Amino acid sequence: MQVTTEDITLSGAYWNAARTAAALRVTVTNTGTTAQRVRLSYTLPVGLTDAGTKGCTAVGGGAYRCGAWMADAGARFSSVLRLQVTGDAWKQMPLSGSVRVAADAPGVTGEVADNQGFAVLFPPGPPVPGISLDADEVAFDISGAASTLAVRLGNTGAVDAAGRIEVVLPSGVSVPTPPAGCVAVDPTRVRCDAGTVPAEETVELRLPVEATPQAQREAPLSGAVIGQLDPRSGPTRQVQMSFRITAAAALATPVVSPPAPTGSQGVLPAGAASGDGGMSSVQRTAIILITVSGLLVVLALTLATTSLRRRLRDPVSEPSPAPTD
Repeated sequence: MQVTTEDITLSGAYWNAARTAAALRVTVTNTGTTAQRVRLSYTLPVGLTDAGTKGCTAVGGGAYRCGAWMADAGARFSSVLRLQVTGDAWKQMPLSGSVRVAADAPGVTGEVADNQGFAVLFPPGPPVPGISLDADEVAFDISGAASTLAVRLGNTGAVDAAGRIEVVLPSGVSVPTPPAGCVAVDPTRVRCDAGTVPAEETVELRLPVEATPQAQREAPLSGAVIGQLDPRSGPTRQVQMSFRITAAAALATPVVSPPAPTGSQGVLPAGAASGDGGMSSVQRTAIILITVSGLLVVLALTLATTSLRRRLRDPVSEPSPAPTD
């Protein structure tokens, strides 16, 4: 079995609402060669609750469990979990959750399982005039080697200001060697002095980031960045945002057997959730081209055979006698 998820990405409208509706798309694929009984569950971070996904019930501790269904070999199902984000959830960032599937086959001992994390991504805010903040995604390649986090703190005001950047990372992710001007407050938090940020200018900070194998397998995750400007005159300004952490190791899910050809695909049955499935436009185009090519080959062979048979049936003409004087 394999499960993949998308992230929850909130727009700037989040800052103007007491609660924000969100959707988390989950795709489950039976990569085995037999039909399996599949069970879906997921865990939400603080500040997120389920908003009434059909067939799923709370079991405590932010965990939810959905009903089971049968999935044929090669079947793929897409489901949307209906969630709700509270207006103060940003105070807890970085926030991440996880989705898990477990399955067993009739007559086979044991079960197979797969899990996938998802990130809750907040826009910079709460909105404050005179300051901007931006952070790039952190990506770990298949080697698992350290990556880099780039953060940009901008002074959009009219007065120079002392800048400070603080990075908060999820469990298992850390900055092994903080650059000059930075200090590790704890294993997952680093505070950096950005120096004086002139008015209408931006400074960039780059930090090395590493993650344990377990953290990479749980990706995508999210981290948080807090930017602060203390102008020479005027109040201190502060905003924060979250950034995405991905890892190639999270996609390298071992497959017990080669994936079977995807047959009739659909959505999760009633009681599990609604969604979509089926072949992509690329797959449909490929099948059409293969079918047309096969028909052309059959037509060519038919014409060639008909022509050969006609030539064999026609009588051979006798040679005409040579003219005489």
